Order: sequence, then C-alpha cells, then structure tokens
Amino acid sequence: MTAGSIAGQLGITVQVRPCFPDTVRFAGALEVGLRHNPNRAQLLVSRLLGKHIPVPAGEVLAAAHVLGAAVRAACDGQTPVVVGFAETATGLGHGVASVSAADGGPAPYLHTSRRPAPAGARVVRFSEEHSHAVDQAIALLDDADLRGGRPLVLVDDELTTGTTAVNAIRVIQASWPREVYVLASLIDCRSEARRAEVARAVSAAGARAVSVSLLDGEVRLPDGIIAGVRDLVAELPEPPVRPRDAARAPVSWLAVTLPDGVPALAMHRWGPAEEGAARAAMGQLSASLSVARDGRTLVLGDEELMYLPQLLAAALGGQVRTSTTTRTPAVTIDGPGYPLRTALRFASTEDGRRPVYAYNVAASSHPEPGNAPGFDHIVLVTDAARGPRTAQLAAELAVSARRSVHVITLRPGDRRAAQ
Repeated sequence: MTAGSIAGQLGITVQVRPCFPDTVRFAGALEVGLRHNPNRAQLLVSRLLGKHIPVPAGEVLAAAHVLGAAVRAACDGQTPVVVGFAETATGLGHGVASVSAADGGPAPYLHTSRRPAPAGARVVRFSEEHSHAVDQAIALLDDADLRGGRPLVLVDDELTTGTTAVNAIRVIQASWPREVYVLASLIDCRSEARRAEVARAVSAAGARAVSVSLLDGEVRLPDGIIAGVRDLVAELPEPPVRPRDAARAPVSWLAVTLPDGVPALAMHRWGPAEEGAARAAMGQLSASLSVARDGRTLVLGDEELMYLPQLLAAALGGQVRTSTTTRTPAVTIDGPGYPLRTALRFASTEDGRRPVYAYNVAASSHPEPGNAPGFDHIVLVTDAARGPRTAQLAAELAVSARRSVHVITLRPGDRRAAQ
C-alpha cells in the first residue's frame, strides 16, 4: 500500500468546490490525513491554516483576509464581534477579524481556549463533541463587546456537522441574544440536510445563521472507517528513532516584552489598538533575527498561540513557513503523496502533563517542496516561561534544524495584558 493511495484505498473521498471566483486559487489546498481518534477517522490537512503542516505565511494570511471580506459582506454594514475556535482556528479567527469591521479594518476579536481561566473571569463553556479535547470555553473579563446585539462571527477551519457552532450559539444566545450569527470556515463540508438542521437549531434559539466559506466540500466515508484506520495503523512500521548523539543546531533564547496592552493570546479581547501594536512589534522583532527570509525558515507557534507567530513569519517574508504545535494525535506516514510525514512528540509547555505534536518539522525521508522538506532555521514563539518543558521542545527542534533554533518567549507588557 503506497502512502499516496491510502485515502483512496480506505474509501475516503473528498470533493471540493470554490464558493466564489476569489477562492478558485484555494481549491487544491486540502489533503486527507488520518487521526488517532475514536470519533473521527479523517483529518483535512489545510495548506491555508498554518496549523498541522508548515506553509507560507503569506498564503495563510491571504486566505484569512479573503474569508474576512466574505464575513464583512455577510454582516451588511455592521461591525461584528469575531470568535475563533481553539485551538485550530485561533490564528484564522485573528486574520478574519483583522479585516471584518464595516470599514475593512479590525473588528473586536476573542477566541475560545482550553487554558485555565483567570480569577474573576466569566466562563462560558460548550462542547466540541467530535474532538480529542472536548471542552471549549470563552473566558470574559469584560462582556461589553458581546452586549448590544451586533452580528457574532464563529470561525473554524472546517465545518463538518456544525454541532460545535450550534452548541456555542445556544450558550451565547442565552446571555447575549442577537439576531444574526455568521459561521465562517475555510471549508464547509455539511450536507444540505445538515445545513437545514443547523438553521432550525439556531432559529429555535431565537436567531438566524448565515454561513460563509472559501470552499464547499463533501467527504464520503465508508462503513467501518474507524476500524479500517485502526487496522492500517497497526500494520505501519515504527518510525525510526533518532540517535541520541544526533547533531544539534545551536539554540538561542530571547525574551520579548510585548507593547503595553497587547497579550500573547486573544483569550479575553483583541481590538484595533492591539492589532496595530502587534504588527509593529513583530516587524521590529523580525529585523533582529538572523535567519533566511524564505522557505528555509519556519516560525513555529505554541498550540493556541498562532497569530503572533504568523505575523512574525510574514514580516520575515511571505514565503517563510509558519505552523504551530498541536494536541491533534494524527497518523504520520513518511511516503510520497501523504501530507503528514513526520512528527515530533513532547510534553505540553503549558502543564507538562499531556503530549503535543509538531508535524512535518523534522525532514521527511522522501522530501517534497510542500511536505517536510526540512528547515535551516526554526523560530519557536511561545508565551511559556523558560524551563524544563520549553528546553525539551527546543532540544527536539535542535535535532531537526540544520543551522539554528531561536526560542522567542513573549511577555505581556503590563498587568492588564497578563490577566
């Protein structure tokens, strides 16, 4: 069984259709990977997201801005509030929000999180039922943006059933009722019947749902696909173990204090002032890094911390790759045609108690331009304090990088940003 035919041999098919002329260029950006997940076999690996595999920063932000323009049109002259779903769409939500205001500028933004909420926050919880990490939460220090009834945009990378969005709408609508919710995604894979069910569920909550996406898709799965993936994984050879004495690139550490009021994450709020200050700060930081300003460099974020690494990568150069570590336990197969070639596994920098992965950071044995070619320089951007957990991750990256690893530790600029 060759890697390039695995999805087909398992009977998984995906059909993709651009939603409007500006999205034709994105139609080839999706590939089928596999998950270690008892609830869902497939993982749609996107070359527009900057999450599961390294991709050019310019393409990630361009896709987000096209989706943001569609959101702006759906909001019919009103500036919405934008909410991104953790962890996968925190960066996408940022990019969408950055162009979603009525005047084309930044709209208020926050994202759900699986991190502990700070003391005094109002926590709104809902479920992402298919996920390996089910709990989602909005942690509000101030609910001013949610009051007033303006459209609320829920951003996810992929809509498969819309159940997570409906769960979120129900809990938001109970406290901050409004007329319109916009469901925004890179690809919407819901059937017509499922779209109608979502519309009825949102209507029953007293609102109306509008959906916008770059692509429409249809995923077909054969009966017994979960067992089929499990059997396939059992037959795969063990990945090679990297030798203990493998050469390591030098690691440098840099602590960067963000501008006053700019947090590393938008767990609680992000607005026009934060957007402008963050872009300026990442531009200044890029000037201090001695790395190649092309596809030989990867800027790697840390789980939910996606957007500032994306801005840094874009400031270095549009072809600089960006990606993020992830909780997603995916299947890796190091062979031509399959998107997820290699995986680094390490303890979470947040708590050290769970595994986290970085896909296609280590070079493939069968490198292709877009699939794990290997990197000369890796820039890790984290808001975790320097210590054993970040040191472990840096050591893993040092074996993969050919020339250098730079660890950027982001610190909040003031007490408000640290909350």
